[in-house]
Amino acid sequence: MKILKKKGLWFTLYGILITVVFLYLLFPSDIAKSRLEEAANASDLILKMDSLRAAVPLGLKLKNMILSSSSGNVYFQGELLDLQFNPFSYFQKNKSIGLSGKAYGGNFSGRFGLASFSKIYPPEEGKLKFQNIDLAGFAYIKTLMGREIAGKASGNWTHAFDRKAGGNLSATLALFLTKGTYSLTEPFLGLNRIDFDRGEIHAQLKNGIIRLEKLQISSPQMDCLLSGEITLADDFKNSQLNLKGEMSMSENKKVKMKITIGGTLANPVSRYI
Repeated sequence: MKILKKKGLWFTLYGILITVVFLYLLFPSDIAKSRLEEAANASDLILKMDSLRAAVPLGLKLKNMILSSSSGNVYFQGELLDLQFNPFSYFQKNKSIGLSGKAYGGNFSGRFGLASFSKIYPPEEGKLKFQNIDLAGFAYIKTLMGREIAGKASGNWTHAFDRKAGGNLSATLALFLTKGTYSLTEPFLGLNRIDFDRGEIHAQLKNGIIRLEKLQISSPQMDCLLSGEITLADDFKNSQLNLKGEMSMSENKKVKMKITIGGTLANPVSRYI
């Protein structure tokens, strides 16, 4: 092909390659690290990391990062986070960032839409896929639930944040759990916790209410299937429960009993028929 024989083309490509190499070699990691931490601080968050460097093709790679609140709650702690910026979003109203990484023994990937790169929280929209996340190591879950929960989690999360509607958040969650435990607030039939083989949760959040389409737990002790609503409170542990379903015990799983759960996440009230 004639175009491949043109010296001008090769010199241009060589110039672009050399420019890219020098940009990555001379990337101001310390300055970028400081700017990113300042952007998080502007959103009332505290971001710390061991190192930051440029990542191919157009991104940043953070190692051993911690994202927390000013009150000390650790929202996220990851071994590796790769942020990839969409250059075309610079010319759009909303900015876009792709991300992938490793945390809590598993991995994740997704995309978030931001109002601007100077204010990263809360994201306007987002999609996240995660696999084999160790819930026992995710300390913020214990803070939210007020009790221990362990197991491996995989699934998908999507959300949209509408600033014009007073900061209304809507979201969907599909969660799959394997080989875990769930601590009970008070003994149930002699059990202080439930050891489950697998679990499945499908839920939607809208107007401050979580609509639980399906919560299914299979364990050596029991099988349980629930659905209903959770009305969120400022303190998540105080969210009101309105759930119903059925449960069967390990002795005779063919015999099922109806169950309703009220109260709050911190203090659920169960009734059986």
